Amino acid sequence: MVAAWLYAAGLLLLGFVLILLEIFVIPGFNIFGVLGFVTVVAGVGYAYLRLGFWPAAAIAGVAMGGTLVLLVVLFRAKAWHRLVLASATSRERGYTAGGSSHEHLVGQRGEALTQLRPAGRARFGDKTVDVVTEGTFVERGTMVEVLRVAGSRVVVQPVSPAASSD
Repeated sequence: MVAAWLYAAGLLLLGFVLILLEIFVIPGFNIFGVLGFVTVVAGVGYAYLRLGFWPAAAIAGVAMGGTLVLLVVLFRAKAWHRLVLASATSRERGYTAGGSSHEHLVGQRGEALTQLRPAGRARFGDKTVDVVTEGTFVERGTMVEVLRVAGSRVVVQPVSPAASSD
């Protein structure tokens, strides 16, 4: 009977050690964290099978108390800060989602560097830009005009030969 108590408590302790290894030594949610959780549950399950309901409830209480202690240790050791991004990302710090604005390209004409089916690349002056048509396919080398820009999406249309001679 004492051996069953020691085995159940040993499983709990091993589970918490594996979880602590996962948090402090091995980054991410890897096998050690999963094994630690499974080992804690196995300790409670073993206690239930070998010792009965009330001893298993006591072991489960110890497991919950251990979890609370583990959380306190996490917060006091500031390990939580390694798991959660605390800094804000802002435009002033250099974080942008869409890259540079292409609003200045509206109305400009350029050449399709690739086939636009319907997306591809086009050159406007000395700048190469990813573009998209409104659904039409445009052959490489065709003159295109920028209709509108929405974020990083540059919408173009082919320029008719009569309009390109203007």
